[in-house]
Amino acid sequence: MNIAASVVFSLTLGIIVDDTTHFLVKYREARQDRSLDAEQAIRYTFAAVGSALLSTSIVLAIGFLALVQSEFSVNSTSGLLVAMTITVAIVLDLLFLPTVLIKADRWLLPKAARTTITAG
Repeated sequence: MNIAASVVFSLTLGIIVDDTTHFLVKYREARQDRSLDAEQAIRYTFAAVGSALLSTSIVLAIGFLALVQSEFSVNSTSGLLVAMTITVAIVLDLLFLPTVLIKADRWLLPKAARTTITAG
């Protein structure tokens, strides 16, 4: 592990956790406060925070890509790795996380309980 890898880890961990947390908080709000089913909660979450997460991630990735122009190799490598990590993380947050949430909902709540919750 070199300096660039440790910098990338510390920088991107906060950004990735923050984006995922925003998504999960809105999803939980939709499920509990608004009594939406999993699919509707995902739609609500995308409408509420999807564009904000995407735009901030794009801006951050572009900003860190500017470091690639640096003559100092640690800055250059760190900038590239952070930008790539942010890009992969937002793709996973927007594509993979909703799928996991829907599957987890189906797995954790039996079909009879889901129909009782939505009917009641």
